[in-house]
Amino acid sequence: MIMKAEIISLLQKLTKHQHVELVLRGNSAINSALSLVEKDKFILIPEEGGWIHYQKAPKKLGYPHLEVKCDDAKIDLDDLKKKLSENSCGAFLYQNPGGYFAEQPTKEIYSLCKKYDCLAILDASGSIGTEMGDGRYADILIGSFGEWKLVEAKGGGFISCSDKKWFEKLNLEVLEDQKQLSIIEKELLKLPTRIKWLLEKRKKILSDLKKFEVVHPKDQGFVVVVKYNTESEKKHIVDYCRNEKFPFTECPRYIRLNKKALSIEVKQLQN
Repeated sequence: MIMKAEIISLLQKLTKHQHVELVLRGNSAINSALSLVEKDKFILIPEEGGWIHYQKAPKKLGYPHLEVKCDDAKIDLDDLKKKLSENSCGAFLYQNPGGYFAEQPTKEIYSLCKKYDCLAILDASGSIGTEMGDGRYADILIGSFGEWKLVEAKGGGFISCSDKKWFEKLNLEVLEDQKQLSIIEKELLKLPTRIKWLLEKRKKILSDLKKFEVVHPKDQGFVVVVKYNTESEKKHIVDYCRNEKFPFTECPRYIRLNKKALSIEVKQLQN
């Protein structure tokens, strides 16, 4: 029998939060976190580089929402400050790295959110196990263990809080299935090796495509987003991906970049 407490202990170390629970899905963790916000307050989300459910959840739960401007999926701190100062905002929900490729200024984001009494909710699906998923700079961390995530357990997720008072208010769909817990534990233990392997693949792609306009090439990430100006450039990138058997998607796309580009989905690779 899998000891759920052992998985919780692993997540406490990774998130730097003491209050952690496993949930059925990452999306349910988002819903639970947002439900802590007073109904007349705005939910802030990034204009790009987020997750599909960011746009759906506020409406589903009955909250008004605003989108914060981004610079190629990286949060614009000036616009975040403007939104926070001009509106009554209850939470800012964002992902690090943005779109799985843009490192976010989490310390500055957290400081602004604290100043304006707004919950900082950080989606760590693409940063768990790295410094980017540091819970010291978020009130709440949420994450998915679904397909093509860093912890690819094909299901489940987690939520964690820095403060017990928030954790005790959460209404959660708790994960108890032993089979799924076993898979999550196995994938969590493999996480350091998987991260190292994926970053090596990303490094190879960056080297191979150095003549192209890669977005945020110096940031740590688990996809590689490449802009193109001509159909010839696009064809070259597509041919490269097909020859190397790298999966890719086309932008504009909210969960990556709202500009013309190709996203090479490193995180879908299996070692």
